[in-house]
Amino acid sequence: MTELHQNWFNKLAKDREDSAKTLEKPSMRGIKNSVVEKYSDQAHFIYELLQNANDANATTSSFQLTSEGLYFKHNGKIAFSVSNPDTEDQDKESNKLGHINSITAIANSNKTESSIGKYGVGFKAVFQYTETPYIYDQNLRFKIVRFIIPVKLEDDLADRKKDETVFYFPFNKKEIFAEKAYLDILEKLKKLIYPTLFLSNLQEVKWEAENETGEYTKKITKQKRAVDIIYKKIELYQQIGLKQITEKLYLFTRFTEEHNHAYSIGYFLDGKGKLTPKSFSAFCFFSTEEATNLNFILHAPFLLTGSREGIKRYEEHNTDMVELLAELAADSLLILKELKLINDDIFEIIPYKELKGFFAPFYTKIKLKLKTEEILPAKDKTFACKKNSYWADSPDLANLFSNEQLSELVQNKDAKWVFSTIGKTKDKEITDYIDGGSERSWDRKEPNLIKANMDFENKIADLITSNFIENQSNEWLHKLYEYLSQRKSYQNKFKTKPIFKDKDGNAVAAFEKNGDKLHSILFLPADYDNSSFVHINHEVLENEISRDFIERFGVKQPSLKDEIYNHILPKYKQNEALDPIPDFQKFFKYWK
Repeated sequence: MTELHQNWFNKLAKDREDSAKTLEKPSMRGIKNSVVEKYSDQAHFIYELLQNANDANATTSSFQLTSEGLYFKHNGKIAFSVSNPDTEDQDKESNKLGHINSITAIANSNKTESSIGKYGVGFKAVFQYTETPYIYDQNLRFKIVRFIIPVKLEDDLADRKKDETVFYFPFNKKEIFAEKAYLDILEKLKKLIYPTLFLSNLQEVKWEAENETGEYTKKITKQKRAVDIIYKKIELYQQIGLKQITEKLYLFTRFTEEHNHAYSIGYFLDGKGKLTPKSFSAFCFFSTEEATNLNFILHAPFLLTGSREGIKRYEEHNTDMVELLAELAADSLLILKELKLINDDIFEIIPYKELKGFFAPFYTKIKLKLKTEEILPAKDKTFACKKNSYWADSPDLANLFSNEQLSELVQNKDAKWVFSTIGKTKDKEITDYIDGGSERSWDRKEPNLIKANMDFENKIADLITSNFIENQSNEWLHKLYEYLSQRKSYQNKFKTKPIFKDKDGNAVAAFEKNGDKLHSILFLPADYDNSSFVHINHEVLENEISRDFIERFGVKQPSLKDEIYNHILPKYKQNEALDPIPDFQKFFKYWK
């Protein structure tokens, strides 16, 4: 420490001593208590220490918990500093306020409101368990007494490494037994929630107690940039005693234009590398108590309530941050598409149930992105935009007709089945999200995601043409007949549709309608000479399921009635030269 800094330190100690006398007056004690006890989470100061280690550019940190006290160490490159107590207001504005000035003040630091706090109010939570915090680094060694008075220490900590900063908090609080302090802090160390995930520098947090150890680490395995989004694949490792957990996620980050603050969206992966839903409270560097009702994790430099547990919902800064986060979540879908992570299971991740209140923009912006980009998951691991998207009322329908067949039917070369594994009966709310729900009524509210709903009986049946059937293989026709055989209620719709092939490969219907009656025009081969009739393709009949369906459908060998209807009567409509006697004999035979 230089002579100038020594003078500032001495002056700071004197200034804080005067302030301490004021805080110790009976009329002022409530201020101190409200600062120390502002957190419902008794060991919240652990997060404050980690934040400060990150601010010092530390990459590793550790806690050592003993029955007498707690040690915290980190390898930060920024040492403790002290500034002139006489210019604290100016130094705060210019971001030059000394660390010791901040740590011995109440709510006076270089940090903006949207940060956790730099050696300010947040650090004061340590006084729940100690009366005298000790701090050692390469530049300064001091302790804090009477809440805010720094006292220089002559001796360094015996085992402190040269590049190490060490905090020591002896459990000497009269109101708190050392045993309770030990148990409170141990419980907190065991339940830290991704403490390194949203910190820019800190990669490792280790801890050890008398009979237990633990560890939280972050490892970036992949990092790329897509325009203004940085996305990383991250491995989070957690070890608590003998229990070990490794989790993986993709983290998408942008930066605000005004202050260059990072804000992020994270999607977790399962053991197979697919997206998996995980719900968390909102993060502001660390977890708050603010529920998001989303199935992914989010972080932003929110303005928090005094206890750092809640978000000030009506601050313009915070509503702006939610808008930015929602846009990031929507834009990240395009990258997830490129990473081949979007499929029909996306509904496990995105909010398809309309959100109300503070986090509502996530619902609207994600749905808008799905409506306007080629991002809807389609059959055969492809994607489609709204104008080319068709949704089958059941997955079986999408399995029966390929994208190419659908294109031919709807005369749109880019047509694709979307959400092909999701049928209308799976989940009504998902159904409404895809096809518009209430927008089908007069009071349209939200456009749907698709070009059209497609059901078999009322849509596909009307689109099937002779050319379509003639272009299909017999193998596919077998699938069609099997599909129809399992859906008897659909069959009447197809009685007069050209869904069969004759012996020459031409598409033909089984029946023709004459008034209210159906007359057979397609037949099974007979044992006698019936070559004048239209016969079904014999290769189709070789499949047992298809033959059974065809016979149950009503296709049979020709009868006398069929001969009269199909061959004799048409002759008389054409005014041909006729010999009516044999025809009359057949009429009379049929009449008898």
